[in-house]
Amino acid sequence: MAKTETPLLGRIALVTGAAGRGVGHATALVLARDGADVVVNTHRNREAAETVAEEVRGFGRRALAVTADTGDPAEVDAMLAQVRGVLGEPSILVVSAGAVWKPRPLDAIPPEDWRAAMAEEVDAFYLLARACLPAMRTAGWGRIATVGGFDSEDWRASTEDAPLDYPLGKAARHWLLRTLSRQEARHGITVNGVAPGPITRVAPEVLLDAIRGTHPLDAYRKPTQVDVAEALAWLVAQPAVNGAIVSLPGPEPGAVKV
Repeated sequence: MAKTETPLLGRIALVTGAAGRGVGHATALVLARDGADVVVNTHRNREAAETVAEEVRGFGRRALAVTADTGDPAEVDAMLAQVRGVLGEPSILVVSAGAVWKPRPLDAIPPEDWRAAMAEEVDAFYLLARACLPAMRTAGWGRIATVGGFDSEDWRASTEDAPLDYPLGKAARHWLLRTLSRQEARHGITVNGVAPGPITRVAPEVLLDAIRGTHPLDAYRKPTQVDVAEALAWLVAQPAVNGAIVSLPGPEPGAVKV
């Protein structure tokens, strides 16, 4: 069934990592469907970001494609200045971009790879929230949501050959969102997250139809990027949900031994 409600009408959302084929892309489209104007952030792929921005405009919303390394303070500041000059102050922040899942022993991780993973997972959350929070406080309304990880909620859910840097970064996001949610609640700001397990990607050619509700996803055994995006959009639309981490482990969570 096609969805017609627009609970986020008039809001401006900044979504990181929105130019790929994963959660960020789907989240940008779901937020646009629900009424928000969207900033489509990408680290490198400007052409793909422009394509997603056009898809956002297809929902009748404003869109801006921006290139920035969200782990770099100067690039985050420059991105926010551009966003404010074109669309306005973002009141919704979705931190989707993150590190690459790359299993390897601790002594096989080069220091530069470790630092890069922490920058993508932890520094980005810190820098983006730091940049967006002052205006959210002034407005008395703000929503921050991030993508964590199911195995970062409980280390026993990880396999023995799981990566070390990726889930550690997600666990740090979980801690930060829970702490921020308590500190910022008095300003009308909520901070939440979604912790997915392995997901199945909906094919690009049916992604828009899936988000519009005209392509059923019941046949997919694992959660898809659309399921994660729908959970993120639900969280930012709720006035009374704060400090929550919604787990999406799949249809058989008991199969993940804890």
